[in-house]
Amino acid sequence: LLSLFHHKNRNDKQTKANILLNMIRTLITILALLGLPATLMAFSAHPIKIMTRQSPAATTTTLYYHPAVFEKAVECAQNYGMCDVDELLNLAEQLDQYNGCYYEDEAEACQKEIDDRHDLVDVLLLQTELQQRDDYTKKANLFAHDVKADKDMHDRDNFIDNISPALDV
Repeated sequence: LLSLFHHKNRNDKQTKANILLNMIRTLITILALLGLPATLMAFSAHPIKIMTRQSPAATTTTLYYHPAVFEKAVECAQNYGMCDVDELLNLAEQLDQYNGCYYEDEAEACQKEIDDRHDLVDVLLLQTELQQRDDYTKKANLFAHDVKADKDMHDRDNFIDNISPALDV
């Protein structure tokens, strides 16, 4: 994989960097679905803000939840970038507010459903944080802005260097 980044063409490097970023995002989503977010955060070079939720007492809810809410939450959790931050937060809140089991009746299976639903909430919240960090990096991160400005300046210099011989007629 690292050998992909030893080419001299800047466009290739940019494309490969985007591919690597997408691979990292996919890996984070997969690991989060497997219940490993704490492991990922243990290796972070920067402090990570953990979003927590209040767990209400385990009682059966009187609210009616249509499976479409569950389906949308699973789709968003499994497809990074499909849902925006507000939708992710809304789905996470709806899943977190649901008490009891929707699909399972047996006590052990019911507890597994509840635990898995909470894991899904965690994945939605992780995606929310990752999208917010992506937005910050694209819009307000000074370092990222400086790197892009430096790259643009070098690209202009290279362009001028390449066309200068053609202009010296």
